[in-house]
Amino acid sequence: MGDAGATKWTAIALTCQDIQTAQAVQKELEYRQRKGQIDKDALLLTVEDPQARTGSGGATLNALLVVAEYLSQRKGHTVVTSDVLFDARILILHVSREFPYDSCGRAWTTLPVQPAESAAVGYDSLITNLDCLLHTITYKISIGSPAGVWVCSTDMLLCVSTPMEIDWQEHQSGVCVFAVPAAEDYAKNHGMYRLQKESNVVQDLMYHGGATAMKMCSIPDPQDPLAKAVPLVSGLVFFSARAAERLLSLHVVPVLDACTYVGLDSGVKPIHLSLFFDILLCMGNDVTMETFVSGELSRDYDKLNRKWLIEGSEVMAMKSARSLLWKHLRGIGMKAVIMKDSSYSYMTTSGADHMKNLIKCPLEVKTDEHLLWSQFNHAYVEDGCSVEDTSIVINSALEGAIQVGPKAVISHCHLKGAIQIGKDSLISNIDIDASQDLDQHKLSSGILLQGFQLQLGGSTKHLCKAYTVMGKFDSLQTAYVKGTSTFCNSPWVVFLTRTGIDKEDLWPVHQTDYDRTLFNAKLFPIWNASETVGIKEILWLEGGEQDEVMLQRWRSSWRLSLQEILSCIDVPGELSYRRALFSTVGLCKVENVLKNNKNVSLLPFFKTAAVEGYAQQTLSKLDQVAMTTDSPGVAARCLACIADVLGAMAGDKGGLRSGPAANQAFQDAFQLLRNGQISSGIEALAKERNNWLDRPELLMRAARHYEGAEQILICQAVMLSKQFVTVTPSEPTPMDKWVTGTCPARIDISGGWTDTPSITYERGGAVIDAAIQVDGKRPIGAKVKRISELQLILVLDSDQTHSVQVTCNELSDLADYCNPKAPGALLKAAFCCAEVINLSSNQTLQEQLQEKYGGGFELHTWSNLPHGSGLGTSSILAGAVLAVLWKASGKCYDHQSLIHAVLHLEQMLTTGGGWQDQVGGLTAKINIGHCKAGLPLKVDMDPVEISEDTVKKFNEHLLLVYTGKTRLARNLLQDVLRNWHAKAPYIVENCNQLVENAWRCVDAFKAGDFEKVGACMDTYWRQKKVMAPGCEPLVVQRMMSALGPHAYGQALAGAGGGGFMYVLTKEPNAMETVKEILAGVEGTEDITIHTVTLDEEGLRVEVEE
Repeated sequence: MGDAGATKWTAIALTCQDIQTAQAVQKELEYRQRKGQIDKDALLLTVEDPQARTGSGGATLNALLVVAEYLSQRKGHTVVTSDVLFDARILILHVSREFPYDSCGRAWTTLPVQPAESAAVGYDSLITNLDCLLHTITYKISIGSPAGVWVCSTDMLLCVSTPMEIDWQEHQSGVCVFAVPAAEDYAKNHGMYRLQKESNVVQDLMYHGGATAMKMCSIPDPQDPLAKAVPLVSGLVFFSARAAERLLSLHVVPVLDACTYVGLDSGVKPIHLSLFFDILLCMGNDVTMETFVSGELSRDYDKLNRKWLIEGSEVMAMKSARSLLWKHLRGIGMKAVIMKDSSYSYMTTSGADHMKNLIKCPLEVKTDEHLLWSQFNHAYVEDGCSVEDTSIVINSALEGAIQVGPKAVISHCHLKGAIQIGKDSLISNIDIDASQDLDQHKLSSGILLQGFQLQLGGSTKHLCKAYTVMGKFDSLQTAYVKGTSTFCNSPWVVFLTRTGIDKEDLWPVHQTDYDRTLFNAKLFPIWNASETVGIKEILWLEGGEQDEVMLQRWRSSWRLSLQEILSCIDVPGELSYRRALFSTVGLCKVENVLKNNKNVSLLPFFKTAAVEGYAQQTLSKLDQVAMTTDSPGVAARCLACIADVLGAMAGDKGGLRSGPAANQAFQDAFQLLRNGQISSGIEALAKERNNWLDRPELLMRAARHYEGAEQILICQAVMLSKQFVTVTPSEPTPMDKWVTGTCPARIDISGGWTDTPSITYERGGAVIDAAIQVDGKRPIGAKVKRISELQLILVLDSDQTHSVQVTCNELSDLADYCNPKAPGALLKAAFCCAEVINLSSNQTLQEQLQEKYGGGFELHTWSNLPHGSGLGTSSILAGAVLAVLWKASGKCYDHQSLIHAVLHLEQMLTTGGGWQDQVGGLTAKINIGHCKAGLPLKVDMDPVEISEDTVKKFNEHLLLVYTGKTRLARNLLQDVLRNWHAKAPYIVENCNQLVENAWRCVDAFKAGDFEKVGACMDTYWRQKKVMAPGCEPLVVQRMMSALGPHAYGQALAGAGGGGFMYVLTKEPNAMETVKEILAGVEGTEDITIHTVTLDEEGLRVEVEE
């Protein structure tokens, strides 16, 4: 069976009218399989109907034969064997019928729905009726079924709200038909089953039954026990393996073999078999051989669907075929399953019905979680266009000043210009060239305007475009002579009078008015010997007045009826057009989303582009947007998107997405980006990219380098915040006098990650931090003094036994400041950021030091916190270093300048840091830093006003627990930013909630409500785990579980993954209690527990006396 809750199909076969359509449909199925919408192991087949009039029964037999051949070959057999049916689950879908309102037929009618995130498998897709039927059968009807063959029509919208519970023991050997309870008024126009009470054994099948038939077939209505319903033929049938074996055996029976390709290849005259009124009808309990073979029971069906069988030479052939069906299939048991919680809507030839199915789709009433019903489905609507809320746009682009009235449908169109579309109208398959003729046009209400790609001329395959127009309320088959017959919602006489057209222009003279219909009227011009004809003539038919020039052009044109147009549709061309338009619409959306910085995920489209073959166009569009924007932030997101496209092209064969990004081939492009030459840098990247497209591993390596380029532009975007750094000259400190800066650590209480570029400048952020002393000490500091030597002496971890000293005598000694792994990189970057030293100067290091300061500097730094503590050490240390350097070198600064300078410094370091650490560790007590979306990035800080009692409680109730685990924040950061740039919906929503939780936490602190503060902490920890799955080591999970009953809230500090955990205990001074609890937790041998004191000063700078 495969995964629980779904049938694992051995094979899925679709029947098609011709080989060209079969090939195109095969590609459609394969796309779906590659996108995970169809099981990867399923055999996919598209089977051409062997003859034009095979019928659903003949098509079923032929498809079953083809599938059995493939499965037999797979198992090593050299001939077809029915043994393959006994361990297979086969689904056959019939998709061959023409449909006036969709050029690809009912199966491919695109619905106003899109995949929900949970079911989309990360791909952007159009959802068709075929997709809905496949999902319904796979996940709701066939679950748990034994081996066998499922056959389903695609002419209806079938809704099943919840998975059905079927006792499959009853259907191990026979045939199971599925019936939908329907009202008598609806059932009178359809097929229905007459069932044996209680057992649901099928007695008979009836078609278009009258009152007597309704009474014979009636059953209790499952929704209303006091009412009656009729078991409607749903179009779905299950043949058990044994029943399917007997059906398959018919392909070697003379006469019946005419339904298969074997008969075609043998030159046998084809016959038409109905699945229901030939194959299944002979299995009905009350059906007799005489009434079946004579055709008496199927006469009503034949009158509408097989008129050629009512009389003529084929009658005897059909009697012979039915006689053989009776002989070979009689005796197979047939039971019905009543689909109680379901609905059935046949897709009729009524325009009003079709519009209703789209505007208020029957499938939406009992919708599934895997679908999202929406007004806009893969649609681009440019500013300036207006679409009423009740209208629907599917796979279309609207540009210019398009106005769409209420309850209208735009499907598979690219419209541009000033076009007014009336209410209740349908516009379908109109491309951008045709839309030029619609410019300045006002389409009347209730009009259906469609385009069709045609293949004419038989083997010559002349391709052309045809346009049709009709009214929503027109009846295609109503005779012209009847008063209810209309064209464009008006009586024919009104149309003929308005245009000057004669009815003899539309129908042959010999055809009676009773045989003349809208369906066979030669209304639509296709070709003219001297002029181009197209949509203008169609619009004239819809609303034009008498125009002799137009009338003569129309009359002199070769025209087709709708009936002829539907018989000549180039289905492969239509499917190709839809895919090309899908790409065009997607690229319009990509450009719009990026230029306007919208939080819309583009990754599903990128993955689809890689699967369906328009990845190169997508890359070119992203290049274009990146090269033409004046925002480094937008350009950075474009590069992230290009990395996503390359990753999608590599698929699961390219290796890990994260990895090095310093290949020499990309360095020239990188340098252009660093120099601010964004357009040239993007162009150079694209040129080099072309050398990396051949193999999946190269694509993935190229993706890594695009992420590296993206980081360069993110740094440049953040560096715009330098404009918020202001320093003024003052007196330098005396020689050999230490300037010391000490700082507390910080804990992020809520809102973290929203300070991280590019999240912070694309979405805006808010983080509430507390400045803390650990075990009563301020653990981070720096000191500097001026020295007489013309050099820079850098001492790292100066308070430790094993300190590291770096001496810089030349400017080149500082040049590796941008490599975070270089010794003293942060300190070197600080000298440059503080503008103590200018690396771009023509002067040497010694000359600069002598001229500006009359000597050099000795700088020491220290931290008493372990590496990867999560307490903001590096950023806080950077702030201390900048503060003492500015003081010693004679520069005054304010607090906001220092915060932004640290942000600038970290971009110089290429560590991609945010702003929360310096806000929290350089500022006293508890504060909230926040910024708005946009560039330049400006951070504001507000102190959280709390009482002395709250400060006391904070100190008594907060503990730090060092987990003994070193966090790997950079790896976490790469994954978080990748998800953010992809605008994964859950990440975007989580960032919104992070900000909301931070402000809630501010209110809780102001109220002194530690229970609410703790709840905010717990919420924050859950939000962190959403941002960075895997940030919670197993031992931390155990610790939190053990401490949970004793804590208001707890979380790992910083990005998570290790470092310090903070715990807001319910009881004051609970260190011993916490020690005892954690002592019993496995893996806590290396932990240490520390007291916390709220620091009331923040950064402290002192000059030695």
